[in-house]
Amino acid sequence: MFKALRKMILPIVLIALVGFLATIIFQWGMELSSRDNYLASNVAAVINGEEISWQDYNKIYSNLYQQASQGVEDELPDSKIREIQGNAWNQLLHDRLIMQEVAKHNISVTSEELYGLLRYSPPAELQQITFFHTDGRFDYQKYLNYMADPNAAPFWASVEPFIRTEIMKMKLQEMVSQAAQVTEAEIKEAFVTSEEKVKVDMVNVSTARFSQAARDFTDQDVDDYFAANRDKYKVDERAVLKVALIQKQPEPSDWERARVKASEIYDSATAGADFAQLAMTYSDDNSARNGGDLGWFPEGQMVREFNDMVFSMKKGEISQPVRTTFGYHVILLHDRKEEMGTLPGSTKQEKITKAHASHILFKAAPSAETLDRVFNTLNQIRTEAENSSFEAAAAAADIELRETRPFERGDVIQFIGRDEFANQFAFDKEVGSLSDIMENNSAIYVFQIAERLPSGLADLEESRSQAKRDLMNDRMYALCMDTANAIYADYEQSSDLKKAAKKHAAKYVELDPFARSGYVKDFGRDPYAIGGAFALREPGQVSKPIQHEKGAVIFKLVERSSPDLTDFTAKRDSIQSVLLVNKQQELYAKWYESLRENSAIINNVQLGRARSDI
Repeated sequence: MFKALRKMILPIVLIALVGFLATIIFQWGMELSSRDNYLASNVAAVINGEEISWQDYNKIYSNLYQQASQGVEDELPDSKIREIQGNAWNQLLHDRLIMQEVAKHNISVTSEELYGLLRYSPPAELQQITFFHTDGRFDYQKYLNYMADPNAAPFWASVEPFIRTEIMKMKLQEMVSQAAQVTEAEIKEAFVTSEEKVKVDMVNVSTARFSQAARDFTDQDVDDYFAANRDKYKVDERAVLKVALIQKQPEPSDWERARVKASEIYDSATAGADFAQLAMTYSDDNSARNGGDLGWFPEGQMVREFNDMVFSMKKGEISQPVRTTFGYHVILLHDRKEEMGTLPGSTKQEKITKAHASHILFKAAPSAETLDRVFNTLNQIRTEAENSSFEAAAAAADIELRETRPFERGDVIQFIGRDEFANQFAFDKEVGSLSDIMENNSAIYVFQIAERLPSGLADLEESRSQAKRDLMNDRMYALCMDTANAIYADYEQSSDLKKAAKKHAAKYVELDPFARSGYVKDFGRDPYAIGGAFALREPGQVSKPIQHEKGAVIFKLVERSSPDLTDFTAKRDSIQSVLLVNKQQELYAKWYESLRENSAIINNVQLGRARSDI
């Protein structure tokens, strides 16, 4: 039967082009440095005893990187690279934990289930393939026709494992989520919440009105505020690290290598080779895609060495290699001109000299040999620290140990930056533990957990910045409430809220009707404000001032519309479906979090991040 089904399925090998089956494999080279050998000798991760290869991790990373790079001309920033690395790890971990649970529960997929999914619920990845489109949209009949194509068997065989895996994941999720239930009372409550509306007028006193006045305080005011609110300032458990860190800086040999390359290109350019083609082929700058063309720029905009060379050259001249902080540049001056304009930071019109130039850049980046030496130095420190002390091992290698400020779980780590793997190590391992050698985009490092500080009350110095913000916020809210209370007091005297608002330079606003789940200008979905509006029962009723996250508000009820219960029957099923899906998602998320917390996970991905770069 399965063989027969295969004959009915489309050549879905194209699925590989849309992401899930992307398999770009990184080339490591024929000769690995000792750093590479160290990385290669370790698997990417061990999850509940299952070893995960670097190839598996890099497939996911490459896929996510390519998706993030689509339509982006410039290189992705370091922050985005780190985000992709973290997402790749989370996706890898999720997939392996789920498939382990699939195996544990003996979940399987029948041929009928496989065919049924493809026949009646084409996966979104298939619907995105233009092969199945007509006039730019997914054509279901065209899709069915191809499913009946007898030549589809080879392609079906190639996609079958992926589809089976996805169905097994779906069945596991259904099994976990089946305990979710929605009561009749919850359905009615959701109906009322979405249908009941109020129309109110309001006087809103915003904190923005008093932001400047609230800043008028002294250091003594901050000290007094902290003392009066001592119990507010608490800290969770914190860690302190001793870090041996070496920046990824080019050595003299790396600079010389860049200079030699630049000199060779200079010789080719002056011998008549096409400058733009040389730039597109060899330049390390983003301008390479434009043939190295930098367009027109004013004198003083570029770094000093580059600027001095450009504005001393003749039209059509090619410069000798010029060294800047970025590397070595070979520059072609196209033209120079003078025109009226304004320099950055100035509003004055003046005559500005501009140049139009192209360049070819050879970055002085640390070579594999340089990084290998850094790695070996830190590896030696780590090895010797196990037999003596971290301090002695670092001193012997003439590397300064830096001690971080105390940081909480999830915080940025001083000297290292935001590093979820280092952070996790700092709180999961014992004091005195030595990390593996780790790296980010700018440095390679190894650290020791120096101290862990218990949770408790924070002192003034570490809380001063927060105490300043809290004092300012408290003063703003106090000024808002004082003003709102004065408006309300005048309203009680005059019974005219609009007049009372005008007296205190506040606006009287007539709002459109909104529901409990609605969004209201000036305070968004703040529950205190919206709750205060719905607490009013009779038209004309005015609320006392209500503090919300952006100030204080007074409401006057204009109209209240109750939901039409005759609509409940018609909307009941759809409301139930939405509530059930939400509960199932919440239940599954909690189940997965528990699964993750109770799994034995060894994560080596941080150590191999540089090997994931494209």
